[in-house]
Amino acid sequence: MSENGGAQGAENGGQNGVEPGAENGAEQAKEQAFTQADVDRIVKERVQRERAKFADYDDLRKKAEGAKTAEDRIAELEQKYQAAETARLRSDIAARHGISAEDRDLFLTGADEETLTKQAERLAAHVAERKKQGNRAPLQGRSPSKPAEDEERATARTLFGG
Repeated sequence: MSENGGAQGAENGGQNGVEPGAENGAEQAKEQAFTQADVDRIVKERVQRERAKFADYDDLRKKAEGAKTAEDRIAELEQKYQAAETARLRSDIAARHGISAEDRDLFLTGADEETLTKQAERLAAHVAERKKQGNRAPLQGRSPSKPAEDEERATARTLFGG
């Protein structure tokens, strides 16, 4: 019965010309009537609360920038390590194949062990081949053809017995 009584009361309220919730609307209007000073005060308090939330923003930004420089430092150190590791590999492989330091710096240009080894083997084979043949120029000291004997030569030979 209470449900029906509540429904009847709403119907009666509608029939009496007073809408349900009209009393609540009047109370809300009284509560929401603010002066400009009240609004200013409320906004000021709200702004202060928001600023307090982000008061450490500058500190966090500086820390983030510091983190970026740390990341840059790490990347730089990794590059230096890689360069040192490559230089060590070059030296080891050059020593293993009997390549001089000058040739190592000039001809061993790879960045990984496999490439450096292939370059060193090829250079060592080339140097060994050159040593095997020696420094020889097969036609050096020879003239391509004999000059024709002229009369003066013939006379000189007969005089000196040659």
